[in-house]
Amino acid sequence: MGKPYASELENLSRAYAWAMTTSIEPLAKVLTPSLSLPMFATGSGGSLTAAHFASHLHQKFAGKLAKAVTPLELVWSGVKDVSVLMLSAGGGNPDIIGAFKQIAAREPQRLTVVCLRPNSRLSRLAKSYRYVDLVEFDLPTGKDGFLATNSLLMTTIILCRAWATALSINIGLPQDLQSLVHPDSTSDRFLTDLSDRCSHLWMRETISVLYGPSAHAAAIDLESKFTEAALGSIQVADYRNFAHGRHHWLAKRGQTTAVLAFVTDDDREIAGKTLRLIPSDIPVTQIEIPFGGLRASLASLVTVLHIVGFAGTARGIDPGRPGVPGFGSRIYRLSTFGSSRTRDDTLSAVRAAAIERKTETSIEILSNRGDLEYWKSAHMVFAERLQSDSYGGVVFDYDGTLCDGRDRYQGMSKGVAQHLVRLLHSGTTIGIATGRGKSVKLDFRSKIPKSLWGRVLVGYYNGSDNALLGDDSHPDSTDGTCDELSPIIQALDLDPSLVHLSSYISQRTYRRRQITIELGAFAPVALIWDVIQQAIHKLHIPGVEVICSSHSIDVIASGVSKQTIVDQVSKMAYDSKSSSSSVLCIGDRGKWPGNDYVLLSAPHSLSVDEVSSDPVTCWNVAPPGHRSASDPGLFWITSVQ
Repeated sequence: MGKPYASELENLSRAYAWAMTTSIEPLAKVLTPSLSLPMFATGSGGSLTAAHFASHLHQKFAGKLAKAVTPLELVWSGVKDVSVLMLSAGGGNPDIIGAFKQIAAREPQRLTVVCLRPNSRLSRLAKSYRYVDLVEFDLPTGKDGFLATNSLLMTTIILCRAWATALSINIGLPQDLQSLVHPDSTSDRFLTDLSDRCSHLWMRETISVLYGPSAHAAAIDLESKFTEAALGSIQVADYRNFAHGRHHWLAKRGQTTAVLAFVTDDDREIAGKTLRLIPSDIPVTQIEIPFGGLRASLASLVTVLHIVGFAGTARGIDPGRPGVPGFGSRIYRLSTFGSSRTRDDTLSAVRAAAIERKTETSIEILSNRGDLEYWKSAHMVFAERLQSDSYGGVVFDYDGTLCDGRDRYQGMSKGVAQHLVRLLHSGTTIGIATGRGKSVKLDFRSKIPKSLWGRVLVGYYNGSDNALLGDDSHPDSTDGTCDELSPIIQALDLDPSLVHLSSYISQRTYRRRQITIELGAFAPVALIWDVIQQAIHKLHIPGVEVICSSHSIDVIASGVSKQTIVDQVSKMAYDSKSSSSSVLCIGDRGKWPGNDYVLLSAPHSLSVDEVSSDPVTCWNVAPPGHRSASDPGLFWITSVQ
């Protein structure tokens, strides 16, 4: 099993060069929405090291709390209002598969899967959930041996570049591996010197590894590889945690212990003070990393890969193929995650998911608080009311509801269009409530038969310009805004914070009663929304609102509301002598300040994604792990469970 470790080390330069040039924009794009959220990063084996590295990146550069966890830890963590990053080299180990199945059903705010093998089992599972972001890479060095080597290096470089791109920062990584690790020395000289420095470590049973924050991932990886390949016993501690009792091991076991210390520019002072106090009879190897920051983190990781090779040679074990015992293989293949944990014996999985979405709290916590019965009753009342009524019309949001975010420039899918045609043929009147203009009209006309256009009302620009699909005179797309919005344009143009953030804004569009600010792929949405909201609040213009869609921030004039579309659809249904003038409203942004907040405040309303806290309206009743109209179809029109 595996391949010679020495042959893997020979590919490190090639792996680094590939990771520095391969396209990371897809990964950066899906990571961008996670930058404002706390993060769980997970992986097994070498991918757990990469998870530690990712958590370091997220905390240092995004400024948000991040934690690296094993898949088992992740399954037992609360994962609702967080971003989850799942890393896997092969995409087939039972732990990452089992964890994905459970976490996907719990619907964290963001779920990103990075897999280094295309079309793996993990990739195929991720593709079955429309809300999950999957990014695949095809590594040029192939599968690693027993230990993660080239895959680990490439993953960390890819993650570095992706975070830097998403945050528009320059991390200054050199283009070749030699310049990263030993810029002032040849490879032969660097390896010879490193081997000599480490030689006395192999005379001791235990190695105490000391490190600062920059070398944290490297220390974690060293312990992992030494244990997995049975190379020796490793203890790891940062310089200050070592001060809290761990030094006592040296007092009692110093004769069988050596110290390996990573020293970077970030921790040189505390490292020097600490190492000078180590008793002189205990061998100390200092690994000098003449950099700080991310460069030190990556250089120390590469150095660890070589140290593992030296240890293998000294101990007579090839780390790339150390041999796996039969019992170990059986332990590896255990499937221990099973299905999603039982939340409540009286609740179906669908009802439990609906309640957890509405409350943003787990069933277990609701039960412990004594709140679960209230929400079970609220859901039952909502479901019974929705199912007992009949509907003459349905009003849909467009982006994020009928048109998945990934299909924004292609329009709604053929499957969604077929459902709409079915509803129209049944006599249902359809309303479309969108912040867009002409593009929605063109999409619908291309997919809905012309004979049915008279039953489709389109509310352009969030309900400020409403017309039947067949009306060529709408929408009014001429430039120029009403008097109420004119001072807002000037305020936004002059606001220093927004001027500073202008590089994140791809386009501004001024309609009569709506200002649309479209955001770029890596825009800090929450920050821009705050800036716009504050600038407008200073003007004290009553009734003007700022709302968010899946791709833009809209400023709408007073009186503009998607509710006007609901009222008109209800009247159309009544005039057509439908059996009911009731209207079902469906959107994706029902939580304030989402642009469907008003639409989904209607008595009969469903969300395919975000919900409000109102127990009476705006529930999401999709099966666990499913969001958007195209996943798995317009199931909520005909049934509410």
